[in-house]
Amino acid sequence: MARSRMGAAAIVLMILSMVGVVGCPAWFTSTAADVLVPVEEEVKLGEELATELERELTFSDDRELTTYVRQLGNTVLREVDNKPEGLDFQFHLVDDDEMINAFAIPGGGIYIFTGLIAAMDNEAELVAVIGHEIAHVTRRHIAQRLVAAYGTELIAQAALGEEPGVVGQLVRAVAQQGFMMSYSREQERDADRWGVRYQSDSGYDPNGFITFFEKLAEQPSPPVFLSTHPPPTERIENIQGHIDELDRPGTDLNVQRFEQMRGRI
Repeated sequence: MARSRMGAAAIVLMILSMVGVVGCPAWFTSTAADVLVPVEEEVKLGEELATELERELTFSDDRELTTYVRQLGNTVLREVDNKPEGLDFQFHLVDDDEMINAFAIPGGGIYIFTGLIAAMDNEAELVAVIGHEIAHVTRRHIAQRLVAAYGTELIAQAALGEEPGVVGQLVRAVAQQGFMMSYSREQERDADRWGVRYQSDSGYDPNGFITFFEKLAEQPSPPVFLSTHPPPTERIENIQGHIDELDRPGTDLNVQRFEQMRGRI
């Protein structure tokens, strides 16, 4: 393990020196994550985290509502054409009506809070958030942040269950602040860009992104979902630009079905 990681690190440094971008930390982090945190390792770490989150979070016992969220997630996944091989996406519904939140963990675990659904008006808004969280995984944002925060050796040990401290820190972060770690603004913009594409390719109106963020922007204090993100007004402007670039945007809102599901909360 150590020898292969040293070899991978040498490759990264060689690439950086060849292209002359050693002074660009963001690019280095992305490359290091791709090379030094293989998908299978990220999935193992995600399994460790999911086991601990089972103990910390309260999950909905409403089978119909949970199935509904999972079906929406899988609908989006079917249209994702840039998914790294080996990711194991799982969709979970957390029973917390006060928390307007959603987050992703390494490997593809997506957690949606009932409070998020309660704050929405149609299915396209929910699919927007699901697509955004899927993009954080497919674009390897989580792996990049883990490398930046802990380094490759600790992540490798945590994936093997040999460094429980890392898993414990991540779980405590979720329990205390509602998210595992903050992303950079560029990563959030990237997840929005790809989330819009995933949503539209799934047949849903990408304007659901905009209407949802307009609701959040009106709140006196930002909900957890926005606490580490760019300002809603900036995101709305960027998302509108991505929508304008689409050839044939989706149109589905599925208001009636969504209202039936939201009524179960």
